[in-house]
Amino acid sequence: MSLNPDELLQCLRAAFQVEAAEHLQALSANLLALEKLPVGAAQTDLVETIFRAAHSLKGAARAVNESAIELICQQLEDVFAAWKQGAQTPAPEQFDGLHRALDQINGLVNAAAVPAEFVAAPEVTELASTTPAEPLPEPVPAPAPTVPAAAPPPPPATVAPKAPAETIRISAGRLDGLLLQAEELLSAKLTAAQRATELQEAAEALAGWKKAWTKARGQRGAQLRPDAPGADDDGAALVELLHASDTKLKELQQRLAALAKNAQQDHRTLAGMVDNLLADAKSLMLLPCAPLLDAAHRAARDLARDQGKELELVLLGHEVELDKRILEELKDPLLHLIRNAVDHGLETPAVRAAGGKSPRGTLTVTVAQLDSGKLELVIADDGRGIDAAKVRAAAVRSGVLSDAAAAQLDDAAAVRLIFESGVSTAAIITEVSGRGLGMAIAREKIERLGGRIEVTTVPGMRTVFRLLLPTSLATFKGILVQAGGQVFVVPSPTVERVLRVRRHEVRTLAGRSTVTVGGAVVPLVRLAEVLGLTWKVGETGEVVTALVLGTGDQRVAFRVTAVTGEQEVLVKPLGFPLVRVRHIAGATVLGSGALAPVLRTADL
Repeated sequence: MSLNPDELLQCLRAAFQVEAAEHLQALSANLLALEKLPVGAAQTDLVETIFRAAHSLKGAARAVNESAIELICQQLEDVFAAWKQGAQTPAPEQFDGLHRALDQINGLVNAAAVPAEFVAAPEVTELASTTPAEPLPEPVPAPAPTVPAAAPPPPPATVAPKAPAETIRISAGRLDGLLLQAEELLSAKLTAAQRATELQEAAEALAGWKKAWTKARGQRGAQLRPDAPGADDDGAALVELLHASDTKLKELQQRLAALAKNAQQDHRTLAGMVDNLLADAKSLMLLPCAPLLDAAHRAARDLARDQGKELELVLLGHEVELDKRILEELKDPLLHLIRNAVDHGLETPAVRAAGGKSPRGTLTVTVAQLDSGKLELVIADDGRGIDAAKVRAAAVRSGVLSDAAAAQLDDAAAVRLIFESGVSTAAIITEVSGRGLGMAIAREKIERLGGRIEVTTVPGMRTVFRLLLPTSLATFKGILVQAGGQVFVVPSPTVERVLRVRRHEVRTLAGRSTVTVGGAVVPLVRLAEVLGLTWKVGETGEVVTALVLGTGDQRVAFRVTAVTGEQEVLVKPLGFPLVRVRHIAGATVLGSGALAPVLRTADL
């Protein structure tokens, strides 16, 4: 079936949007890198890369009749050509106009239609009009020397550039569908494991029965033999039936043993297939963190310039890969933290110089891959730090705490109040901050992703935000616990340790049960009571089992009936109207077919 011209153009435009996004990302990232280069540094390679990206974008726009984008790209080419030929040197004030031009192109790419009154960005038009239309004349070569010149040395050996990895564009919808199908196989894997266990238990029970039967038969076998003296016809029939049952029992035992062996083999095969398929599907969803960090770079640069602050931004971890879904959800929290660091943390050059600091502040954003499928994102600045006294006052002013409760908090606990909605130390409300919502939104989104956020600060010196996140969503390892007669799943990354202590080791301080963990006193509470369930009388014993959960220096031991093991689970979100249920993040189906709630440890 052939497409008509309009449908063909629509398909080409959809492909153009994907390609344009890549070119715009490359242009923005390289412009930021070029802007950071010191004066006099070699800029040829970067300028060449920028020039090529603009030219490629112009050609792609022409192919889909995007004349407005083509016009802007043509003007950008004039600027980059002047840089390349040495007729102009990139000036700091030029970059603002170039970034605004990229924003205008991005808006045109995603717009349903180009407005009739469209005009190109005035900054780019002005820049382009000041660039030479023709290349500079080449210098006249000097006359050849009369003395024979020595043979020129051979050119240095060059290493052939590494061929780029072969790539293919796949729609995000197809990838999402593939991942969901692979995740559904996890239930089949768990069910197969459960069936194999049940068969093994049946085989073991049958073997025990056979052993007891053999023992009883040996004790009574002599008098029940057909040729035994006094055996009548009924006895002979009974003996014959017992011998036949013995034969059938042996056959049944052999069949069950073979079935259990085959089930174990099937489970191993299915488990390998599911694990490999799920790993491959997850790898398709992994994207480098470069776009996320570049967006943070642009936001920090623009805000620092608007506020008249000098900023040195250090970005590390562009190559670290993360689930696409987490990348999308992490953009807003990261931008909130970046704006907070620049607006609240970094001082103006005059204030920094008066305090003995360098006029240029430093903001470092580091992404690092940790073990066990975890990711660490650290945002650190060398600014004024967080004043715990101001945070206490803001919390009291907003009604989060009373004066008495605020006075009892230590500095570390007071600083964590910045994550409460409405708590802000800003003196005035601006377009950037001041309403006390940004940090609360950041924490909520990070916790929704299954991560946590920590903050440490030294007043007058620095502030560090540390985010711990999973590298992928949907599946994770969870610890199965029993509490209140039900089974729950606790995400393994949030569990510091499983604790078993004797009853006499549980102490009471200030009316609360406590245990000692690593030399520190930790509160001990019953998980069933926290969840609103009835604590069973039979759950008391000499040995107390608990899970130690915590964030930073906040730790709590939750007492449970039993810990039954750890396994990979597929978590499903709660449907409408259960959008937000306290303590519950979702649910999963266990291998036995039972439904188990997944606990939200941040609420606990």
